[in-house]
Amino acid sequence: MKEDFREEDELARGLVKALTPQRSFTGIRTQFVRDRLKETKWENRGYIGILMHLEDAAEITKQGRSWGWSGAMLYGRMKNDYPVEYDCIRREVEQGILTSPDEFMNLKTAHERRVAQLEAEAAERGKREADERRRRAAELKEQWRELGGRD
Repeated sequence: MKEDFREEDELARGLVKALTPQRSFTGIRTQFVRDRLKETKWENRGYIGILMHLEDAAEITKQGRSWGWSGAMLYGRMKNDYPVEYDCIRREVEQGILTSPDEFMNLKTAHERRVAQLEAEAAERGKREADERRRRAAELKEQWRELGGRD
């Protein structure tokens, strides 16, 4: 049992080390992240840092290791925020399949369209539900009045 905790402590220490702001960009492991670095301005270097953390997440998953609860929360958030990037990194780490810049742009555009469509559908659904709630409230108010209730 103690060994499990020791392994999780090592992972936690690794996470803390990985999250330090002085992390070297020479630690980039995938061509995908190197390609993104070439496209990214210094002011946006945090994006590259996140992609490097996603490389860590893909490597941990490939090895079948546990992240521990804090690592899972951290990587889960990053994967949700950058799903296309994570899929490209994971594919390269696990299968050795490189994503070209053009393919990445196509995947990113398709993802953004899906997200926009889902948001539009959610907004429309929310509007219909709000209209239905107002209609039902008006109906109940009318019943209230018919039964002698006061406004």
